[in-house]
Amino acid sequence: MNILIVDDIAINRKLLRAQLEAEAHTVTEAADGVEALQILARETIDAVISDILMPRMDGYRLCHEIRKSAAWSHLPFILFSSTYTSPADVRLGTTVGADQFIAKPAPVATIIGALRLATTAPVARSSELPGETSVLQAYSTVLVAKLEEKNSELQTALDSLQRAHDRIAEINARLEHRVAERTAELEKTNDELRATLAEVKVLSGLLPICAYCKKIRDDKNYWQSVEGYISHHTAAEFTHGCCPDCYEKQSALLDRLFPDSLPPSS
Repeated sequence: MNILIVDDIAINRKLLRAQLEAEAHTVTEAADGVEALQILARETIDAVISDILMPRMDGYRLCHEIRKSAAWSHLPFILFSSTYTSPADVRLGTTVGADQFIAKPAPVATIIGALRLATTAPVARSSELPGETSVLQAYSTVLVAKLEEKNSELQTALDSLQRAHDRIAEINARLEHRVAERTAELEKTNDELRATLAEVKVLSGLLPICAYCKKIRDDKNYWQSVEGYISHHTAAEFTHGCCPDCYEKQSALLDRLFPDSLPPSS
């Protein structure tokens, strides 16, 4: 059999073609109903397998146009869809003259079985086709139902997206609050650190100091007292006293130098 497959999605046509050619059928392809009618006008086709949802001319309209033609009125026609699969969709397919209806995806055995039935036992149809008005009314009913279904799906998706958006906004608000808290804490810590550093000057490195007078040589090669050097390089202030060891040494020295200055012992 030379089978015309009609589908606007190339990968769908490729898959169906491979299935049919594996069963020794010849396959011709069309991307929509308009192209399918052009092929029928110039080639001999033994059966048509058509998708429904297509641009320019969909599967329902293609079937109706074929049934209106005296040359193709008895051509086996199968609708093959993943979108229009409700009972109302199937009824409309019967109304416009389809022999079989298959829901995508389908195993090759189902497709071949539908082809056999469409060829050997076509659906009994009235000699008179339904009028355009009748077909359009049924078509409109199916389209309205499909649009309502899609709108419901879209609304559900929008509600889900809104919930996700609200959740993300809540998380962002929490993160911003935490960042603000941490920023304030860091600023406070930095202020305290700057204040501490402003009060502290650190002496470091190797300091040259005289072994005898204990003066320190600065970076300009001047010698100055320990007190003067430290006062210049830090904020420290000095008060002078005498440690116990030095006090004893100084007292012993005074005793030797001025023995007569001490009061006599009783």
